[in-house]
Amino acid sequence: MITFPAGRAALLVALAALAGGCSREQQDWRAAEGADTGEAWQRFVEQHPESELAPQARARIAEIAEQRDWQHATSVATAQAYREFLGAHSHGKWSEEARIRIEAFSLGSAPRIGPPAMRSASAAQPPPGVRALQLATAAAPAPVAHGAEPETPAPMAATPADAPGAAPADAKVLASATSVAAPAAPGGYGVQLGAFGSEANADREWQRLQERFGTELRGLSPRIVASSTNAGELYRLQAPAGGEAQARAICESLRQQAQPCVPVLPQ
Repeated sequence: MITFPAGRAALLVALAALAGGCSREQQDWRAAEGADTGEAWQRFVEQHPESELAPQARARIAEIAEQRDWQHATSVATAQAYREFLGAHSHGKWSEEARIRIEAFSLGSAPRIGPPAMRSASAAQPPPGVRALQLATAAAPAPVAHGAEPETPAPMAATPADAPGAAPADAKVLASATSVAAPAAPGGYGVQLGAFGSEANADREWQRLQERFGTELRGLSPRIVASSTNAGELYRLQAPAGGEAQARAICESLRQQAQPCVPVLPQ
């Protein structure tokens, strides 16, 4: 028969063991937080698989893995690298950006290195961010005013064939006809700001971008280009630019502010 003092002693021992276990779990959690690596969080999960904190640790492991894979995909910068990223993280933080970049590759808009003369000029005077956008916009050709050359018939100036960068006939232009837009340079340079499952979503995104990035998008006229893919209809939000330098400068400035942007280069 267990006396009362003996029973109380056993209870105290059990409580002490329980407190020790909780203390150990908290120590391991703080250690994982301090290291904040996939290995540290995995070690916590292995040591405390039934802990209430285990789901949080597993979620952090997934975040770290996605960040690592995204950095790898952007360093390789190929369509295949982004497809592999999507295969592992189809609903991740950067999945939509990966789809946009894959779509840009399908349009022939993969990032490319300019000719040596262009590279040397950029190296001599590298203009980052908004400054680069200002320089590129200043260097873009000015719009040709209708009637500036009376000897040229007006119908010739309005012929779609004379505007190589003009949008397709079935592409919907959202901007007002009276708005001042950057001229479409020969070759079809521009920027792609997203790809969406509906035209309405693309329209809303343009309105949002105008409010947030008015300086970068000043003078640009949006167009939504619809195309059919294996996953269904895709609506690409694009805007013609005055040339490759302006397109790249706009995207550089937007990406510095965590806004996805892909230069659209001639096909």
